[in-house]
Amino acid sequence: MTHPYAGEAYARSLAHIGAPLAVPEWGGHVLVRQTPCGTREDAMGPYPLAVLADDADLAGGLARLKAAGLVSVVLVLDDRLRPALSAMDGAGATVRRFKSHFVHDRSLGPVAYGKHHRYELRRALARTLVSEISLADRLPDWEALYGQLVARHGLGGLHAFPLLHHEALASLAGLRTFGAFVEGRLVSAHLFVTHDGHAMSHLAASAPEGYQTGAAYAVNDLALAELTDCAVINFGGGAGAGDDPADGLVRFKKGFSNSVEPSYLFTAVLDDDAYRALSADGAGTAFFPAYRGPRQLERVDEHQG
Repeated sequence: MTHPYAGEAYARSLAHIGAPLAVPEWGGHVLVRQTPCGTREDAMGPYPLAVLADDADLAGGLARLKAAGLVSVVLVLDDRLRPALSAMDGAGATVRRFKSHFVHDRSLGPVAYGKHHRYELRRALARTLVSEISLADRLPDWEALYGQLVARHGLGGLHAFPLLHHEALASLAGLRTFGAFVEGRLVSAHLFVTHDGHAMSHLAASAPEGYQTGAAYAVNDLALAELTDCAVINFGGGAGAGDDPADGLVRFKKGFSNSVEPSYLFTAVLDDDAYRALSADGAGTAFFPAYRGPRQLERVDEHQG
């Protein structure tokens, strides 16, 4: 079966990012978007990651994207859902380590929490009821939770998921949703996308009451208990691209994991001349593509007034 993130319906649910373009050589889709100046187009993988088979025709996919007139492409890859690093380097792309992912690998032993997480879990279970839920049945409640997350953190761009995305998730093969309730109100929920023994944290959100009760601890504990068909449960990484051990989200996710694994950025320049022209003021930046880096976007805003 195709991974849920590779399907066309899923790609179409990310229309706020770009238009889906099938890449048969990779067994999935990329999202095509205008460059900041609006003169050309480039591509990125679906949120939160692209899934590439071990034997994916990497060079063939890059050739297809180049023929489509795209300037560049960038994918985020999970360490377990990708071809060999040597194969990717040899295909004309650049691969570099991205943020760390916090993973529970059942082959490394049973779930074992530290003192802090045991305390928070006991507190949460005394205040909430947790259960696996149907996202389709609870879609308005979930949308309200996620809307509060967006407002609290001022999320936009990639993370400003439209209703279409949440509706697509509700019917996505392999989606598992776990929730916590206070007096019948959904106060925290965590969505996982599962496939072939691998679970990927997709989105999670809590209401203020969820934070007050520590509900997310109980939700993640339930996920670990119920995802018995998954040998690997990936809770994802910290906010942004950093791995700051002092970050609260990093500490939270690390407490449910027994392994820390890398993710990777797979990047390729498809039109050298256009890339250089678009990135004229982005020399020296580690951001890819350089013309989407913070300094370049400030320059675009100035020109567009």
